[in-house]
Amino acid sequence: MRTGASPAILEIDGVTKIYKNGRGIRDISFKLNKGDIFGLFGPNGAGKTTLLKILTGLCAADSGSVALFGSRITDRFELAMTGTGCVIETADAYEYMSGHANLKQAARFYKDLPAKRIDEVLEMVGLTLYKGEKVSGYSLGMKQRLSLAGALLSSPGLVILDEPTNGLDVEGIIDVRRIIRHLSETEGTAFLISSHMMNEMEMTVNRIGIMNGGRLIHEGEADELQQQGITMEEYYLAAVVKSREGVSHA
Repeated sequence: MRTGASPAILEIDGVTKIYKNGRGIRDISFKLNKGDIFGLFGPNGAGKTTLLKILTGLCAADSGSVALFGSRITDRFELAMTGTGCVIETADAYEYMSGHANLKQAARFYKDLPAKRIDEVLEMVGLTLYKGEKVSGYSLGMKQRLSLAGALLSSPGLVILDEPTNGLDVEGIIDVRRIIRHLSETEGTAFLISSHMMNEMEMTVNRIGIMNGGRLIHEGEADELQQQGITMEEYYLAAVVKSREGVSHA
């Protein structure tokens, strides 16, 4: 679903963050509209997680701006994040509590959240049968599903996911794809998905961004690649090689 005429749900403009070791991200800019499923791809260390941390307020950019639903995160952070769900880096949960109890705890942060919403998201991610079990007994894949349920609790307009298929088996990966596509198509939810495993998300995203060396080296529509008769992985490898050659010749 694309609504290019409507205001951007997420707008990133010239975001830069450089660490003391010289690594980081430089001059990142792109937008997400309602219903977009944006795949942010790149090798480990490309800067994907740094960008997601900036978007969610876990670290501050050196320069540039980020706006969510029209609100800059540096000016009105709480308002900007109101319609955003996210899972960054690890699937965290209280191990001694059940899956249902973890979500009940998280639900306290949202005003007027219907009690039935917890069971709705548990069913959505396939954890209904295990909702009463302690998280300490969950597999990594089950913890990933629980984190996704938490990100979806408030019916957000934007969901930010860092390596969402990590630890999932084939069935779990297919389920995540199904959930993402369903919410995009039926509710207009926008997704920003970071991954270094392009083949797992190729059938899900409608837009792609490729990061390498802290820079966004390509951003465009996924169907452009289909028209060229090449896979996303082939295009990604070619873009990374071209970027590295450009650096070496600079």
